[in-house]
Amino acid sequence: MYRLFTFFGLLSAAMLVGLMTTLLTVMRGVWLKESDDTAASSFKNFLAHAARNRILSTLSIMPVISAIVIAFIKSPADSHPHDAIIGGGIFFIGFFLWTAFFNLPIYKKVDAWPADKTPNDVRTLIKRFHDVNIVRLLAALIATVLFFMAI
Repeated sequence: MYRLFTFFGLLSAAMLVGLMTTLLTVMRGVWLKESDDTAASSFKNFLAHAARNRILSTLSIMPVISAIVIAFIKSPADSHPHDAIIGGGIFFIGFFLWTAFFNLPIYKKVDAWPADKTPNDVRTLIKRFHDVNIVRLLAALIATVLFFMAI
């Protein structure tokens, strides 16, 4: 049971490292090269899909659930459950709570953009989105390493 939850925490955090890396490299480059109109539409469409994606929602909570379960179950003698618990805590603060306090306000503001007009704050919100995702990337990366060390 311990190894299974350690694996779930590791896998979820690692997949989110990949997503955050893609956002900060590929999507950032795409949105920078697009016109304001196209970038606004593309960004709004991306956020609408990402915010409601059940797979992303599950990945975003699994390291926390895994750490909680690991805290209450017996671990093998050669394992390091404290690493998983710390990793889950870092993930909870740096990814889960950070998303709630910094990303969701961006999602709400972008969702309120009018469909028939390009908002003036397109570039500002895209930049802010990338800036706040650096913290999420770091939290997911640290959690990945700690869950790996917990095995």
